[in-house]
Amino acid sequence: MPTVSPAYPKVKVSAPGKLFLLGEHAIVYDGVCLITAVDSRLYMTLKAESAAHPTLTITAPAVGLENWRRPLAEITASTNFSGPASFITSCVALFHRHFPFDASLVIETASDFGATLGLGSSSATVATALFGLSALFGVNLSPRQLFDMGVEAIQQVQHLGSGADLAAAIFGGTLYYANHDPREITPLNIPALPLMVVYSGQKAGTVNYVRQVRELHDALPKIVPPIIELMLTIVEEGRPYLEKADWPHFGQLMNIQHGLLHAIGVDTTALADIVFRAREAGAYGAKLSGAGGGDCAIILISAAQHVTLADTLSTAGYQALPLSVNAPGVRLE
Repeated sequence: MPTVSPAYPKVKVSAPGKLFLLGEHAIVYDGVCLITAVDSRLYMTLKAESAAHPTLTITAPAVGLENWRRPLAEITASTNFSGPASFITSCVALFHRHFPFDASLVIETASDFGATLGLGSSSATVATALFGLSALFGVNLSPRQLFDMGVEAIQQVQHLGSGADLAAAIFGGTLYYANHDPREITPLNIPALPLMVVYSGQKAGTVNYVRQVRELHDALPKIVPPIIELMLTIVEEGRPYLEKADWPHFGQLMNIQHGLLHAIGVDTTALADIVFRAREAGAYGAKLSGAGGGDCAIILISAAQHVTLADTLSTAGYQALPLSVNAPGVRLE
C-alpha cells in the first residue's frame, strides 16, 4: 500500500462535548437515544516532521501526558491500547493501517472541559485525532467514514461503546442516534433548547457503570430488560416533543428517565439533590446525563427561572456550567 505524505506541516482541529438528553444506558443494548453537542470543545494540534526513525509525541495535560514519546513503529504494531495515551495511539495505529505514512507526529491537546465533567472527552479525542490526521495528510474522509473508523478506534481501547458520544463529536448539533447495524445518525432541527447543565462535583467512570448495569441486566432478566425497553420507548415518545419544542411533555419524560436510571443504580445523592431542587424550582424536567455515578445533571427550565435556580444551586455547592447546545461538530480551527 503506498504511503501518504503530509499535505500540511501543522493543523489545528476541535470537537465538541456532548450531553445525553434521553436514552443513556438503553443505547448500549442496540437501542436509541437523543444526544446534543455542547459548545465546550477539545482542541488538538497535529504536526508532521520528517525523521529517519519516526516517533509519536503526545502532550495532553488533561490526562497527565507531557512530551510522552514512543517509536511510531511500536504504536502501529500494537494490538493493546491502554493508559492515558490509549485513544490517540489507537487512532494513529488505525489511521496508519488504512493510510500508511512515514513521518514523526507531534500531537498536543487542550480542552475547555477537561476529562472530569463527563462530557465525552474520549470521543472528542478520537474525533479530533482522526479528523486531524486526515487533514494533515490530505485524506478526504466523509463524516460517516470518520465515524466508522472512530467506533473501531474506541473499541480497540474499551472493547465496548455505543458510538453515540462519537456521533455527537463528529456531526454536532442534536441527533437521534440508533445503535443498530448499520448505525443510524439523524440530525434534528432544534433551534433552541433551554437547558441548564450542572456539575455534581463527582467524576464517574463510564465503562465501570456500563459494566455494572450489564451485570444487573444479566442477573435480573425479568426486571432490568423491561426497564431498558421502557427507556427506549421514552426516546421514541420524546423525539416529536423535542422537535416541536413541547418542553412540558419533554420535561416529564426526562423526569421518568431519571427515575429509571435511579432504579438501575446509577443515580447518586448529589445528582438526586440537583434534580429535586430543580423540580421544586419549577423546572419542566431534570435528570442525570450520561453513565451516572456523578458528572452532570441537565435541567430543562425557562429563561425566566434560569438565574434564580443557578443561584440556588450555587448556594448548595453545585456549579452551573455556561454551556450551550447544538454546537458544530469536528472542524478545522
